[in-house]
Amino acid sequence: MMSKALTSFLAVFMLLAIVLTTTEAVAADAQEPLTIAVLPRALGNPIFLDAFEATQKRAHELGVRLEWVAPFDFDSEVQVEMIENLIRRGVDGILASVNDEEAIHKVFQKAMEQGIAVATFDGDSPGSGRLFHIGIDNYSAGEAIGHALVGVLKGRGLENAELDTMIMTGFREAFHHEERIRGFLAATEGQVNLKIRDIVENEDTVEKSIILLEDYVKHNPDIEVIYFVGGWPFYVPSEALPNFQRWAQAGGIAVGIDLFYDALLLQKAGLIQYLIGQDMAAMGALGLELLVNYIRHGEVPPAFVEVGLEHANESNIDRLLEIHKPWLVK
Repeated sequence: MMSKALTSFLAVFMLLAIVLTTTEAVAADAQEPLTIAVLPRALGNPIFLDAFEATQKRAHELGVRLEWVAPFDFDSEVQVEMIENLIRRGVDGILASVNDEEAIHKVFQKAMEQGIAVATFDGDSPGSGRLFHIGIDNYSAGEAIGHALVGVLKGRGLENAELDTMIMTGFREAFHHEERIRGFLAATEGQVNLKIRDIVENEDTVEKSIILLEDYVKHNPDIEVIYFVGGWPFYVPSEALPNFQRWAQAGGIAVGIDLFYDALLLQKAGLIQYLIGQDMAAMGALGLELLVNYIRHGEVPPAFVEVGLEHANESNIDRLLEIHKPWLVK
């Protein structure tokens, strides 16, 4: 389960997000500031905290009113309702992390028909006709973590062994999650012998991911490899994952996407062998800036704006722990 400290912090974060929903800075030309709504996938997922902090700062610098809105746990239907409300209120722009599904296509198209600029970050919806997407190349990220796993397995002399494997993802409907899985499978095919036994969906929810992980390794102790498409279960200390800890200590191999302080601690403790991170701060701040420049000056950004990947292994983990500070003290 999530620690009490983190749960309390997230509650405060929710309140802060609501209080700062109407944060604004008056532009130098004294015009009415633009209102830009940014919708992370969920307020309850701390991975978006860096994006929140960086986007708030950039909104102040650009002289725009920022609204940071999302359900606590990811819910596509609730997200659509929130976007509908933003359309009714006539915001100037929307930057959202979403699933690529028909309901999102329709509500995005409705917004754009009413003159609202729409873009995506983190989770993309290429079928919606959005202006641009900013994020990592998710297929390449999947390939990179797949290549990293191949290196780990070869280092242990396991490249020819048939290895029962579980993949934990958020939603199979999420385009970016599926791209990470596709890239991973492509990179490992023919290099190692992975037998994908299960793909477990945690509904993009931190607490559910922890419960599912603990239950899975308890009832499937013979699983040999786990690939985490995102870092959902990594926000707690190793003591809060006793079954996963025992599984890892017995030789289980885990790799995953998303890199932050708590995940690095699990890696240092030997529970995870390799992590790849994404620059959420750049997604939020640069995504906001590109949207504002389009609205104000007609500057059309590239359809895809890529932010880079960060790798964590045993050779650089101590340095990364100095760079990635705990969110509770930021």
